[in-house]
Amino acid sequence: MGAMLQQDRCTQNDYVRLFADSAEPLRWLCYTLTGNEELSEKVLRAAFEQSLKGADCVFRDWMASWARRLIIQACIALMRPTGCGPEECACLHSREDGSGISDRLELALSQSPDALQQRLLHLDPLPRFAFVLRALEGYSRRETALLLEIGDRACESIFTRALEAVQPRLYVFSSAAMGAELVAI
Repeated sequence: MGAMLQQDRCTQNDYVRLFADSAEPLRWLCYTLTGNEELSEKVLRAAFEQSLKGADCVFRDWMASWARRLIIQACIALMRPTGCGPEECACLHSREDGSGISDRLELALSQSPDALQQRLLHLDPLPRFAFVLRALEGYSRRETALLLEIGDRACESIFTRALEAVQPRLYVFSSAAMGAELVAI
């Protein structure tokens, strides 16, 4: 039984392959969280080194999620996204009851990765991290709040505002007195 469990554990070679095969998605995650190429590379190197050190402590099935978690934790430690003041974290009055969130999330995630990344990079670090953890990495509100060291309600409010901010804008062609123009709706 012990030998069977040992076979299911990762090796350093497994992590070398993972980081080579998944270089672009991991780099995308790092850059989206940090917003800086140099910091992204620093985080990737640190996560890779940490993965190699603890390779035999992780099962192969968990290897990719473990590497992504190491990257997220390194980005949080490096960026230190801070909580907001009470006035900034007040719950939204519109649609925070959850209605429409799945539709808005689906619409936000339907954008190309580059378009979504550009919208995310315009956010402050805390809403960016909240969105990435919840929407892209699948963390629960509670897990996200714990990682970011904020309250659950603040986490939900920040996530909801980030979700609104990354929505693709729809435009209509309007012919006004001043000429034709595209108007965001």
